[in-house]
Amino acid sequence: MLNTVLLIIIPFICLILPEIIIRGGSESIAWISSHPTQFIVSYAILFGLINTWYVLPRRMYATVGALTASLLTVGGFISHQKLILRGEPLLPWDFKIGKEALNISQNFEYFNSLPTLLFIVICVFTAVIWIGFRLIPKENYRFPHKFSTALPSLALVLILVQPVSLQEAFSLNLIDWNQKANYTENGMVLSFILNTNATRLAVQEPELYHKSTIKNIIYQKVPAAKVVNSGLSPNIIVVMSEAFWDPTVMDGISFSEDPLPYFHLLQQSYTSGIMLTPVYGGGTANTEFEVLTGFSTQFLPQGTTPYVQYVNKPLEALPAILKSQGYKTTAIHTYHDWFYRRNSVYPYLGFDRFLSQESFINPEYYGSYIRDTELSQKILYVMQQTPQPDFIFAVSMQAHGPYSSNEDPHAAIRVDGDLKPETKAILENYTNIIADVDKSLELLIEGVKLIKEPTMIVFFGDHLPMLGKDMDVYREAGYIQNDYAYSDYCKKYSTPILAWDNFSTGRQDLRLSANFLGSYVLDRSMNTGSTLTGFLSTLYAQGSTVITAAQYRHHEKLSAEDCAKYALLQYDCLIGNEYVYKFNPLNKPIVNHQFVLGHGPVVVDNVLYPDNHVLEVEGMDFCQNHIVYVNNSPVDTEFVDGTLLKAALPVAYLNSDEALFVQVKLADHGENIITESEVYTVTSPLAVN
Repeated sequence: MLNTVLLIIIPFICLILPEIIIRGGSESIAWISSHPTQFIVSYAILFGLINTWYVLPRRMYATVGALTASLLTVGGFISHQKLILRGEPLLPWDFKIGKEALNISQNFEYFNSLPTLLFIVICVFTAVIWIGFRLIPKENYRFPHKFSTALPSLALVLILVQPVSLQEAFSLNLIDWNQKANYTENGMVLSFILNTNATRLAVQEPELYHKSTIKNIIYQKVPAAKVVNSGLSPNIIVVMSEAFWDPTVMDGISFSEDPLPYFHLLQQSYTSGIMLTPVYGGGTANTEFEVLTGFSTQFLPQGTTPYVQYVNKPLEALPAILKSQGYKTTAIHTYHDWFYRRNSVYPYLGFDRFLSQESFINPEYYGSYIRDTELSQKILYVMQQTPQPDFIFAVSMQAHGPYSSNEDPHAAIRVDGDLKPETKAILENYTNIIADVDKSLELLIEGVKLIKEPTMIVFFGDHLPMLGKDMDVYREAGYIQNDYAYSDYCKKYSTPILAWDNFSTGRQDLRLSANFLGSYVLDRSMNTGSTLTGFLSTLYAQGSTVITAAQYRHHEKLSAEDCAKYALLQYDCLIGNEYVYKFNPLNKPIVNHQFVLGHGPVVVDNVLYPDNHVLEVEGMDFCQNHIVYVNNSPVDTEFVDGTLLKAALPVAYLNSDEALFVQVKLADHGENIITESEVYTVTSPLAVN
C-alpha cells in the first residue's frame, strides 16, 4: 500500500512544489483546473521519469524522488527570481551562458551569492537523504514486481519527452516569444521540455572554423577602418514599418486614389528600392536581427528566432558601433517591451534606452494598435532632447494584421480587380491602413526638416503583409503564382525601402537583403563600422548585396567562397570563440549597464498634501501607466498630465501622523517594473499640527 501511495504522490509533489514557488498556492490550484491538459501531461512525464527508479529498494526510490523534488524546487526558486530580475523564467539555454547566470545569481532577492545557494542546496540534499533512510520503512524487495512497474514508466517518459510530437499530440501552445506567458500556461516542467526543442536548433560548428581561418578572412576581405567624418555625425533614424508594402506594384489591380502619395513622391528624388527580408507575413524580430547585427538568419536553422535562442551576450551591433562614436542610441516600439525579448536583448546590442508603448502619453490608436503618427512624434521628441547625434531604431505596429475580410463601407480608398469579395475586402482594408502609415512618414520627414540637423532616415517594411490564409490576394491577383520560381520567391520576401537625408545629393536604386542594411547605413553616414560590417561593405562594393535561402543562391552574385567566409565570421561572433576580437580587441562589445527602459528614472520633484485624501505628485515624464506607491503599496492613481499625478490615500493613512514614503513606478503589460523614482518622504499634516 505504501509503495502505491509513493508511486502516485511523489510525482505530484515534484510537479506542484515548483509551481507553488513560482505562482503561490492558490494560483497553482487554479492552474490545474484551468489547464488540465498541461497538468496531466506534466504529471505523466514526471510519473514516468521518477517511477523509472521504482526498480530500486523503497528507501532509495523515495530518496531519489525527494532529491528530484528538491532539484525542481530549486529550479522553481531560480525561475521565480529570474522572473523578478529579468521578467522571464529559467530557460534551457540559460545553462549555456555561464557568466551571465552567475551575474544573475548575485541579484537574487534572498541570496547574494551562488556559493550560498549551493551550500543551502547541499544541506537540503543531505537532510533529504537522512530522512529517507531514517523514516521510510524497509520493504520486502521483489525485483520482478518492481521491474514490471519501472519498465513501463521508462517507456512512458521516452514516448512523451519528444518535443515535436508532444506539442502536436496534445495541441500544446509553445509561446516562445513570451516565456512568462508560456510558463503561466504550461507550467515549469512542461514549458522547459517544450523549450528544449529550441536547444536542438544548435548551429553546428563549420568544418573550417579555426582561429587562423578567421585571421585570413579579416586580412584578406576586410578593409582598414576609414576615418570618420567628425564634422558630420548625422542623426540616423531607422524605421521598420510593420508589414509595410506597396500594393500598387500588382498588375491588374487599381485603386481609387494613390494610397502612398508621399512615399511615391520621395521615390522620385531619393534613394529607394527593395529589401529582401528573411520572413513572410510575420517574424518581425528576424528582420530586425539582421538589420541591427549584420548577421543572416540564412545561416541559422529554419524556425529559429535569434532573439530567443542566440542573443545572450553582447554583440557588435549597429547601436553599439554608433554608441562608441558618440551617438545616443534609442529603440522605440509601439508595443509591449517584452515582445520577442527586446527588453532583455537590447542591452546586448548597445542601446541606451528602450521606449515601449508604456512610454507614450495618451497615444492615439488606429484599430488595436498605436497609430504610427504617434511613433513619428516620439522620434521627433527624442531627437530634440539630446545634444549629441541620435541613432533611433523605431518599430511600428499600426499595419499589423490580421486584416478583416469584411468590406468597410467607410473606406476612403477603393480597390478594383479580379478578386473574390473576401479577398478584395482584405486588400482594401490593408490599403487604407497603409495610406495612414504614409501620413506618418510625411510627418516624420517634414518634422526633421524643421529641426535642421543633418539627418538620415531609412524607412522599410519588415515583411510582406499576410493577405489571406494562403497568400490569397497575391495569388488571385497573379502577383505570386509559383511557390518554387525564384522570381516569385523574391516577390514574397521583398519590401519597399527608402533612404532620405538632408546632407547628400543624388539617388540610388537599392536592392539588398536586410543583413546588408547596417553596413549600408554606416557607409552612407560616413561612420566607422566593425569587422563584420567591413566585410559586408566589401561584398556590397563587389555587387554582392543579397543572400537568399540556400537553394536560390546561384541566382545572385554572392559566391560560394564568400558565402562560406561570411558564415564563418557570423559563427565566430555569434556562437563561437570570438577569435575576431583577438585581432581587434578594442572592438569587443560589452553589455550596456546604463540601459534603461523608458525615458529613464522617473523624477518626483514634489508631493503636495492638500488634504487627508489626495496626494498630488509633481515630476517629469509621467504617463497613464505610472502608479503611485505609498509605503511600497500601489494606490489608485489618476494621470493628469506629464508633470502631475493624483493619488488617493488608503483609509489606513487618513488619520495617521506617520510620514509617508511615496514612489512612482511604471509597469509593463506583464506587470514587470520598467522604471521607478526615488522614494520621496512626505510629512503628514497631523504630525505638523
